[in-house]
Amino acid sequence: MILKVLIVVLAILLALAALIYLVLFKDKSKKRQKHEFDPDFEAKRAETFPPPFPNGWFNLCSSDSIKKGEVKEITAFGQKLAVFRAENGEVGVVDAYCPHLGANLSDGKVEDNTLVCPFHAWNFNTKGKCVHIPYSDNGHNQEHTNANCWTVKENWGLILVWYHSEGKAPTWDTEGYLEELKSYKYYGSTKETLRIHLQDFSENGADYAHFNVVHDLLTIPFANKFVHVTHKTHIEFGEGEEKHMAYFYDHAQIARNKDNSLIENAGGKAKVTYFGPGFLVFAFDTRFGCPMIVKTFTPIGTLKVRMEDHIYAPRNNFSLAVKYIVGEAAVQFHDDINIWERKTFARKPMLVKGDGPIMKMRKWYSQFYSEENAFSEADDEKEPLYQEVQSN
Repeated sequence: MILKVLIVVLAILLALAALIYLVLFKDKSKKRQKHEFDPDFEAKRAETFPPPFPNGWFNLCSSDSIKKGEVKEITAFGQKLAVFRAENGEVGVVDAYCPHLGANLSDGKVEDNTLVCPFHAWNFNTKGKCVHIPYSDNGHNQEHTNANCWTVKENWGLILVWYHSEGKAPTWDTEGYLEELKSYKYYGSTKETLRIHLQDFSENGADYAHFNVVHDLLTIPFANKFVHVTHKTHIEFGEGEEKHMAYFYDHAQIARNKDNSLIENAGGKAKVTYFGPGFLVFAFDTRFGCPMIVKTFTPIGTLKVRMEDHIYAPRNNFSLAVKYIVGEAAVQFHDDINIWERKTFARKPMLVKGDGPIMKMRKWYSQFYSEENAFSEADDEKEPLYQEVQSN
């Protein structure tokens, strides 16, 4: 009899746990809305945006995805790259097509510390230098036999490359930041391709007005009949050696629908750190957990960006709480993406009081474009960059 009672109680507890799980996570498991894209219109839409490839550090792939002796093809900046790891552990990134006769080097193999072309067995080291041609004694000593090599580093568990439209050397670094990741638990990653321009996700933080319109609802079923989310936002821009960085702060609170009064100790805070045009680092501070998302954006073509989320949290955080917070953030971010993938770039936005420092963000972001590749906000320098419309 006691055994039967225990079985019934256990079944009830399991059912309740399943119900709670569905309530908290069902909506978050839904994939974001997918749009159909008209190639002709997309080409016209792209013309309204700044150049597709700003300068900076970008993520190619996770470090552990390239083992010793492996080579993979990665698409970035409208190009094919061959990413390989030598037997000594060093990573090399070169243009995928061999300078000899154009074979794809990612179809080759790694021998010792070199990448071997599959067509004629030319050997390239991690710096792109051709160090051996099996049928030519001195051919490898000629500069034109070298493969184009990319500046590469490993940081935050990622393989990063430096892109500059004029081929200039890095002007800032990623070292010394996010040291806490070394002690955090890693919760895995997600990846998807977006039809957006990188600048849109940066401007999003400076667009204060959209938060209480796009991000005012919770994903918990029926909760929105009684409560909604309010946001207090603020953004700061780095200076000097950290001028490539910016900091966005969001204090999200839960308010009652009937009178807009705030529910005490509900909601949470987020600090988002921008590392140039390629990285956003979300650090959440809530009563239930403090996960961190290293969100990377790598342009792979015109209005085509590869987004990856790498999720971490302190080891004492409850896993379900981390899953819920990250899931809630992902749903909110997908709401932004649905808008970004359907919008154009307003070169002279009609801003009103309360919109936020969008033009300051554009000025900050302009540092990532080369002068000869710069995006002009106005054809006539005498024209204002934007017209501020007075709200009633």
